[in-house]
Amino acid sequence: MSETDLRKGELFFSTLRKPDFQRETAAWTPDTICDFVEAFIEGELIPAVICWQSPSRLSFVIDGAHRVSAIIAWIQDDYGAGDTSVEFYDNNIPAEQRRLADKTRKLLDARVGRYKDIRAALERPGTNPPLEIKGRQLAQALVPLLWVKGSDSKKAEKAFLTINQKATVIDPTELKILNDRFKPNAIVSRSIVRNATGYQYWAQFSDEAREKIENNAREIYHLLYKPDLHKPIKNIDLPVAGHGYGSQTLPLIFDFVNIANGFPVVDSSKSKGKKLLLSEHETPNEDDTIKAIANSVKFARLITGDHPSSLGLHPAVYFYSINGRHQPTAVLAMVQFLRDLQAANEVNKFCQFRKDFEDFLIERKMYINQLTVKYGSMAKGYRQVRDYYRFVFDSLAAGKSIDQVEALLKEHDRFQILVKEKPILSTSAKQFSTETKQHKVISDTLAGALTCGICGGKIDNKSMHLDHVEEKSKGGLATTENAQWAHPYCDSTYKAVKASLLT
Repeated sequence: MSETDLRKGELFFSTLRKPDFQRETAAWTPDTICDFVEAFIEGELIPAVICWQSPSRLSFVIDGAHRVSAIIAWIQDDYGAGDTSVEFYDNNIPAEQRRLADKTRKLLDARVGRYKDIRAALERPGTNPPLEIKGRQLAQALVPLLWVKGSDSKKAEKAFLTINQKATVIDPTELKILNDRFKPNAIVSRSIVRNATGYQYWAQFSDEAREKIENNAREIYHLLYKPDLHKPIKNIDLPVAGHGYGSQTLPLIFDFVNIANGFPVVDSSKSKGKKLLLSEHETPNEDDTIKAIANSVKFARLITGDHPSSLGLHPAVYFYSINGRHQPTAVLAMVQFLRDLQAANEVNKFCQFRKDFEDFLIERKMYINQLTVKYGSMAKGYRQVRDYYRFVFDSLAAGKSIDQVEALLKEHDRFQILVKEKPILSTSAKQFSTETKQHKVISDTLAGALTCGICGGKIDNKSMHLDHVEEKSKGGLATTENAQWAHPYCDSTYKAVKASLLT
């Protein structure tokens, strides 16, 4: 395969496809992409790309999708945010994906040069000798191809399993998703991560089901990943789930969907004999998939947004360290904590003690980091963080003061490891570090956040709701003096519960 085979409009390029059992093509860094394109042009040894041709004469890349994608990206000058990508993702490109695309382009421009400029140099000899030389090298550049024989797609899938179990290691969570790719949790996770764009794993469902999946997926993506996360953090608007693009995005959403639906959450890295399995090419269940995404959107709304059920959890309180680092383990722990509260009919009880609970978490943000270091991140450690939340909440609800809760933690076998400490920040550098900037933003955000006039907890901007202090039904006017900010759930539900408790 030469570079000419990979140009838009060429016959071979038009046949290229990725099979549904391939992994996501998003694992390579900008440096890795640049190194590979440079090696390709300079004729260095490149491992063979393994393909299979279907009976309809489509060429499926069984192994080597990252290699092929890197060359295509360079040829098209599209590293995830160009014209082709914008069209493919319906102009929904996450900010982090755009940032990485820009970084990759700049690296390749500096070290290799643009494909169109190299071709122009060949067409006008003598105008740019260095690029002309690269063009001559490019004319000899080839990627070796190996073909899986036979028309049975099972052979192609078996080849993929063999390669990826004996050579290239797949991330354990992605392995789980690949094995479960026809199941509701995998389909729902992919629909959310791609903001209902790109390849549609739900395409064979009815029109009504597809519309429900896509609408819910877009809503969940917006609730969890908007506004875009920028580094360093420069404003108080923070997304619940961090970056909407990257190696951790799909695993986080996969476990979020599992917890929201009560599906098992497995620490794949600890499972014995991890293997990719030959699929039975089962038909995805439409009803189960609709149910799974409905449960997922319910929990996304519970966490954030302006739906009447929203608790409006402030991301700076719950999902970011004091240095501004996103904490995916805390996201999963909070979803499980809220699920437990719902099961015990204790959501109103949470609102009753929410202010003290948040005050405790804010003053002890380092505890989440310490628990994650000890037990592991995401699927490894989210239950331990959930248990910490539960212990603190139950102690406060039992009438313990914040200081008494702290003392109880010190006596607890599992939580005595927790130590209050201040973040280590530079005190001598003349230029502010990223951590110092982010620490300042998070600290000021927490200090100046709006508080709910009903429960006293902090309110995220996405969940700001203006409420009548004295109800309209009792003659309350829509005046500044009779207005208070409130969480949507507090206004729609807890306000009446609180009033009944007082009487």
